[in-house]
Formats: sequence, structure tokens, C-alpha cells
Amino acid sequence: MVIRKKKQKNVKQGDDRSDEHGDCWIYTAIKSDTKLHLAHSVGKRVQEVANELIATVKKRGKLPTQDNKASFLSDGNDQYTTALLENLDVDTINYGQLIKTRENGRVVCKTKRIIFGVLDEEDIETVVVERYNLTLRHGISRFVRKTLCFSKCKNMLNDHLDFFQCYNNFIRTNSALTIKTPKGIKNIERTSCMAEGITEHPWTWKEFLMFKCIGHEI
Repeated sequence: MVIRKKKQKNVKQGDDRSDEHGDCWIYTAIKSDTKLHLAHSVGKRVQEVANELIATVKKRGKLPTQDNKASFLSDGNDQYTTALLENLDVDTINYGQLIKTRENGRVVCKTKRIIFGVLDEEDIETVVVERYNLTLRHGISRFVRKTLCFSKCKNMLNDHLDFFQCYNNFIRTNSALTIKTPKGIKNIERTSCMAEGITEHPWTWKEFLMFKCIGHEI
């Protein structure tokens, strides 16, 4: 959760664009195996924002089938259940939730639920997306808690996330994706797009900024 324009407690009903200011939520979709930042959506904590996220995931990923199902894991936000059912065939997906109970800021209980499909409860974890959310907070100043660099408008927040998505996928190497080689040979550091087979090397900032995107999305 981040702040847009002003704190939620300072947003008064009837103010100009009061439905857009205040608390703003970032919904993200990360591929657990390659750490690819696949999609995100920005807005209030409402169903439409969750629907937008899953619709983008559907657009950018391979359409799952009954023989090749896609697995989704999330926290206990049931907006994802509705969004998945609206965008994908329930017979082609597996979905599980990890619900954390906190007391005084500490996690005291974890409840795992299989919403539909077939999953091993041991595989229901959200550590990958939680770690990535931490990376976002460290990498984008407007996401830092109690910061002066809060977002002034939704478009700039969205643009910043788009920029960081490209950086994470093409430029930033991830230690979890490193290929270890025999002693004496340098390990191969990889980006998420290298792990996906989209590119063969980590991009430089010059490559990224000079790239001409024609007819497709990154």
C-alpha cells in the first residue's frame, strides 16, 4: 500500500477526485520459477483492480489448458478468486491461498487453503511475491514507508512501476537464478528474461533506453 496525493485520513467525502486520492494498492503477479515481474495493476483495494491484474496475466502468458494447468497462489484476498473465475476456465487452473494471522505485528499462524484445482498444501507459499514487494520498497522511493516522495498522481506511479518492471526483468540479475559452474569458471548470472529464454544476456541501461518496441509489449 502506498499514498497518492494525500493520506487517507485527510481525504474527505465530496472532495474533488476523493475516490482517487489517499491509500493506493499495488497488485503484482510474479512467476515463482524465474522471478519474472509479469504484471501489475494500481488503484484502490477493489475488485476492478484485481480483475485488471488477472486480465493482464492472461494476455501476457500462455493460455492454460486442462492438460497444462496454471497454478496461482496468493494471500487471503478473495478478490483474486473472483478475478480468476472471470478471466480463466476454472478447469484449467489451480489456486491456493496462504492466510496469515498476526498479533502485535508478528505472524502467529498460517492457514493454507486450496480454493480450486489440485495442489500440494506444502507448495502454497507467497514468499516469492513478498520478497519482491520488499525489493520494490527498497528500489522505489515512493514506496518507502513514511516518505516525502509519495506519488502525486496515478499515471506517474504506473509509469514508475512499468520502468522498474523492465529493469527487473532485463537488467537486474537475481542470485536465485545464477547458474553455478565448475570451480575456476565464473558463475553465470542471469536476469528473469534470461531464465525465460527471452534474451541471452543482461541488458545494459543503454540497450534498454535505446530499444525500439514495435508492435509488442515488454
